Amino acid sequence: MTHRPLHLVNSELVLTDEPLPATPAVDLALSATRIDDRHGAAAGARYRHFLGRAVAAAPAAGRDDLLTYAGLAAWRSGALGFRTDALRRLEVALAEQTPALPALAAALGLGEGGVAPFAEMQRASRFGWPGRHAPGELLAVIGGFRGLFGPWLAPPVAVLPGERPGTFVIRTHAGGASTAEEWLLTVDVFGHTLVLLAADETGGPDAAAAAEAADASAARWAGAGDTAAGTAEAGADGAVLCIHAYTAQVRLPESPE
Repeated sequence: MTHRPLHLVNSELVLTDEPLPATPAVDLALSATRIDDRHGAAAGARYRHFLGRAVAAAPAAGRDDLLTYAGLAAWRSGALGFRTDALRRLEVALAEQTPALPALAAALGLGEGGVAPFAEMQRASRFGWPGRHAPGELLAVIGGFRGLFGPWLAPPVAVLPGERPGTFVIRTHAGGASTAEEWLLTVDVFGHTLVLLAADETGGPDAAAAAEAADASAARWAGAGDTAAGTAEAGADGAVLCIHAYTAQVRLPESPE
C-alpha cells in the first residue's frame, strides 16, 4: 500500500480562504499566485490561509512587517526555499519584539505561546514543532508511484545521508542497472523538494571509464539497502528516513535502548 505525500504538521489543518488586502507596499495577491504556480495549489491554499490571518491580526503593518509575515507564511505553506530567510526574520522579530506576536503566531499557525518555543526547537532541529516529539513519530510521507500521485516509476530501495542536515539521496530501482535513478531529497517539518540527479556521464564513450564509474556507484551504495531502522540525516539527529513500499517516510529517531 502507498500513501499520498503528506507532512503531518498539516494533517489537521482546516484552511480558510482569507482575503489578501491590496497594499501599496507589497503585492500580496501576486505573491500568492507565485506560491501557487511554483509550489502547487495545496501550498498556495496554505499560504493564503496563513498570510491572510497574519495580515488580519496586524492590519496596519508596514512593508517590512508584511515581508516577514509573507516569508513565514510561505515557509509554513511548504515552500522550503523560504526557510532561511523566514527563520532569520523570526529571530529578529522575537529579539526586537516587533512585529507583534499575534501576527507572527498567525503566520505560523501557532498560538502566541508557541512561537518562542518553536524558534528554540528549530535551532536544534529543522523538524522541531510543538507537540511532535515522540520517538519514532511520523513526520512526513514523500514520493509515491508516478502512475498515481508520485514521482517514481520504480520503488525506492536504498537511502544515503546527504551532505547537509535535512538532505538524503534516495535510489530507486526496478531490477536492472539501467532503471536505477538517484534523487536528492531536502526536507524539513513543513515541506520538501525532490530532485532527480543527472546520470553520471563522466565516462563518455570510454568503456573503461564507464565501468569505473559503475564500480564507484556500486561501492557507494553497498550496504545502504537496509533502512528498517532508518537512515539518519548528516550532522544532526533530528530525523531518520525509512523506505516503505513506493514511499519514503521521515520519522523522529527511536530512543536508544
